[in-house]
Amino acid sequence: MKYTLLKELIKYAEEYQEGNSSNKIEDFTIWLNNKLFTSQNNGSHSTHDELLIAFKLMHLNKALKKQTKSVLSESNVSSIDEYSFLLHLDYQESFRKMELVEIHNLEAPTGIEIIKRLIKNKFLEEFPDEEDKRAKRIKITKNGIKELRLIKPKIDLIFTRFTEPLNLNEKVKISGILDKLIR
Repeated sequence: MKYTLLKELIKYAEEYQEGNSSNKIEDFTIWLNNKLFTSQNNGSHSTHDELLIAFKLMHLNKALKKQTKSVLSESNVSSIDEYSFLLHLDYQESFRKMELVEIHNLEAPTGIEIIKRLIKNKFLEEFPDEEDKRAKRIKITKNGIKELRLIKPKIDLIFTRFTEPLNLNEKVKISGILDKLIR
């Protein structure tokens, strides 16, 4: 056998150890990935990498929506956005309608429709904003809290299973990376 691949891998391992003190295979793998696939090493990968990242994020979003759909189908909450609205209002006494819509990065008509459905189902109630008479505030009702308590453990389990393959360090890293993309 020629061991060509092994010899090339040894060269990379030697180069890695010259500039890095970590002996973890995970750290070496990240370094090697960056070494081989950064845009400065191969410009043709840059656009493809960006497209691939966007595709993977969309894929994960769809996977989570599909998994939560089964829980929500047994509930009067019809979407993950409705669930998230209730969750935010459970943590804070009230929001102006548009504040909640903007937090969720939704178009105004879409966000207002979600709020209307939640009010219709008696999960939210609206009341005048004392500071701005033109604005309406919303808060979660006892029915909304009750519904949230029923589905939250099931949704939490889906999210826990979703991130299960990651250790705590990876969860912190990916959260930081996603924060960069959100800004």
